[in-house]
Amino acid sequence: MTNRHRLARTLLASALLATLAAPMQAHSSEAASEQRQPQFQFDIPSQPLLDALGEFTATTGIAVLRTTEEQLAGQAPAVRGRYTADQAMGLLLQGSGLSFRHGAGSITLERPSGDGTLDLSQIDISASGQQSAFGPVSGYVATAAGTATKTDTPIIETPQSISVVTRDQITDIHAQSLRDVLGYTAGVIATEADDRLTDTFVLRGFQISGSTFRDGMRYMSNIYDGTQEPYGMERVEVLRGASSVLFGQAAPGGIINVVSKLPTREELHEIKAETGSNDRHQLATDHGGALTDTLSYRFTALQRKSDTTTDHVPDDRTYIAPSLTWQPDDATSLTLLASYQKSRTAYVYGLPAEGTVLPNPNGHISRHTFTGEPGYDKSVITAWDIGYRFEHAFNDDLKVRQNLRYFESENDMPSVWLDSFIDPQMTTVARGAQDRVDDSRNFVVDTQLEARFHHQRVEQTVLAGVDYGDRHLQTDRYDYDLTPLNVFNPVYGGTFTARGPAPFSSRNRTRQSGIYLQDQIKFDEKWVLLLGGRQDWAKQKEDALYGNDRSRQDSDAFTTRVGLVYLADNGLAPFVSYSESFEPQAGRSRAGQDFDPTEGEQYEIGIRYQPPGSNALYSAALYQLTRSNVLTTDPVNTNFQVQTGEIRSRGLELEAKADIGSNASVTASYAYTQAEVTKSNSGNEGQKTGGMPRNMFSVWGDYRFGQVGPGELRAGTGVRYVDEVPGLFSTRIVAPSYTLVDAMLGYAMGPWDLTLNVTNLTDEDYLSYTYAAFYGAERQVTAGVAYRW
Repeated sequence: MTNRHRLARTLLASALLATLAAPMQAHSSEAASEQRQPQFQFDIPSQPLLDALGEFTATTGIAVLRTTEEQLAGQAPAVRGRYTADQAMGLLLQGSGLSFRHGAGSITLERPSGDGTLDLSQIDISASGQQSAFGPVSGYVATAAGTATKTDTPIIETPQSISVVTRDQITDIHAQSLRDVLGYTAGVIATEADDRLTDTFVLRGFQISGSTFRDGMRYMSNIYDGTQEPYGMERVEVLRGASSVLFGQAAPGGIINVVSKLPTREELHEIKAETGSNDRHQLATDHGGALTDTLSYRFTALQRKSDTTTDHVPDDRTYIAPSLTWQPDDATSLTLLASYQKSRTAYVYGLPAEGTVLPNPNGHISRHTFTGEPGYDKSVITAWDIGYRFEHAFNDDLKVRQNLRYFESENDMPSVWLDSFIDPQMTTVARGAQDRVDDSRNFVVDTQLEARFHHQRVEQTVLAGVDYGDRHLQTDRYDYDLTPLNVFNPVYGGTFTARGPAPFSSRNRTRQSGIYLQDQIKFDEKWVLLLGGRQDWAKQKEDALYGNDRSRQDSDAFTTRVGLVYLADNGLAPFVSYSESFEPQAGRSRAGQDFDPTEGEQYEIGIRYQPPGSNALYSAALYQLTRSNVLTTDPVNTNFQVQTGEIRSRGLELEAKADIGSNASVTASYAYTQAEVTKSNSGNEGQKTGGMPRNMFSVWGDYRFGQVGPGELRAGTGVRYVDEVPGLFSTRIVAPSYTLVDAMLGYAMGPWDLTLNVTNLTDEDYLSYTYAAFYGAERQVTAGVAYRW
């Protein structure tokens, strides 16, 4: 253990022991008053203000104490969507000259001169729970997130960069994959442009294929277990930088956490049908509501049949996700969640560099080219999971939570792979084929104890937790030789010649356990100090299915995090933080010793701005992120490796999200990333790392025009720019820069909603490069009709 880690452990233990020794006190009335208000679903058309206030009361159950009717003359704007009572009232009173204040179960309207009031009859309030970091958000701006701290924490009080993509944004941009969901998020890029099989990304210069989570827990066991369905997502949170303190082993680039749709006591019903390019047909439905006083439910399902840009590659899916919440009282809740997903597509191996990113005397290879064998290549993934979320509050200051999930997947994935051109004319490539079946399982459980402490000038939230994960993967493969293929004029029906069991056929198991402790300390409502530490233990074993090769490796790591935020009265919140991560590293040195885990270390400084009275959040961050213990060539014997390599990433990220009044929403981002090899014996020191562009920029805006004819019209458009990208595994090959334009039109008439979405409006021919070239999706036009009640 390094001196730095010993010092961090000592400081962390001292701070947390002092915290735990303090007596618990009841919540102060000021703390209770600061709780976020519940949200309501409003559907108030533009009408006289007096009538609009009546609909407000009918929707919220909150009585309005008003001035005389003559003073309430005028027209109120339409208010539609999910808002708190304060937000909705502010929108209704725009231009009226009125302000408002809260009373006991009521809202009182006032003029600056102080007119009298008239009491309306009051309606009993049936209050729903407060907005949660794990629940729905109206619009594009989430003000709280749970991924960074595993507690319900305002983003502006979090000393590490985090982005949230809300359900409304996912719907507006018509995201059809996690890759699409994150298309307008700063510094995130998919490793393959139009990959229908995996959710793999590069974040802050580092590949994070093993760092995709669901509801705060590691989800799949293998990157080929399938992609997550966006229709089942309530929100997606991206925590940037080294983040092992709460999650255990993870890539230094960060964490992507998908939050599931959960049961709701508010009635929610939707049926949506879509049709579009590539013979796409989809039917989806989403329902929720209260079953009894203690039970509520959610049922989400989808059926899709579609082709894709690449010939002979489908994008078919069946998705079913039921969930049920039992809440016998305000202190206890148990939510059962399950999902079933069956996807049929094919693994697209990619195309040669010559003819895509590099010149070829025969021109460009078509983006529609399929290099496999129709009827042979496929990927049929059957996956399901089941789990629960339990929470019990012993009192206002002490609660326990446990989240548990079991996941299982089978992927029947026979596929064709390509080798280099074998003719001087550069038209024909060598091919091989492989039968492959992957079976994987993943069990995870995370138990947390959260305690709140109240002192005269200090508020603290202490989180102690223990988690455990057990992942299994068996991959069974068999190789064939296969007839070569002309990629400019493919003729299928090649001959397969058996070769034998593939050497990568194996049975793998990884078990990881960890304990963590975190303290969020708020001083004088101005300063927020975050301290965290975690100890992990990991055991890995791998046995060859064909042969006697086997390996065993045990590793452990201690990681820390510390951050500080200052909360200014004008909405500014500068922050600074230090965080760590680790990943087990397979293999042995020349001396026969197991390799140590790679380590990530991040220094970050940033600032957020949340203008008072607005629904907007702006952020900027500078960071340095270093990965050490990287494998590089052993200078004594080049047949072995040593852990003296290092990769460093430095960058700037800017992000803005704003809901402007009741009519407009916008999200914009920019990322500058400089990632390079800083230490290496392999001759690549000073070179850029692959898979990450130097510059990325995006902006999406949505505007609601209001009443046009019998319904309401809205429109949205977005632009995404990606700088040239060095190849992920071969940085000498660089994919060119590209710009994508997306657009949306919507028209709502009562419960009906008509939509038209176009992605890649200009039909840009773009691609990425990993070990081969992968084209992005062509222009996709989709028309949809939804009925909601």
